[in-house]
Amino acid sequence: MAKQQQRRKRKYRLTARFFSLIFSIAIIVVVSTFFWRRTNVQIPNLHGWESTEVMEFGQTHNISIQFEFVYSTDMAPTLVVNQSVPPGTAITEGIELIIEISKGIEVR
Repeated sequence: MAKQQQRRKRKYRLTARFFSLIFSIAIIVVVSTFFWRRTNVQIPNLHGWESTEVMEFGQTHNISIQFEFVYSTDMAPTLVVNQSVPPGTAITEGIELIIEISKGIEVR
């Protein structure tokens, strides 16, 4: 009977170690995925965004943004017409983004 209790204890110890190992690996995977995604932020397609949304995005991701205002027949005023950096480009330190904002239709 004493041998059966020792076997049960050994099995319990092995399963506890197994689950703690699995739990540790899961934590490492989650943390590394979080940091990987955080460092690989990309510039989205800003076409059609409001100028205020672009300013918030720039402040959030610490991007230098310059605005140029152009006349546009197909975009409402204050919407993004074009961007200097293509969508999908990784955000790096010192990146500068030039955004063309619609002034609406030119009236003559």
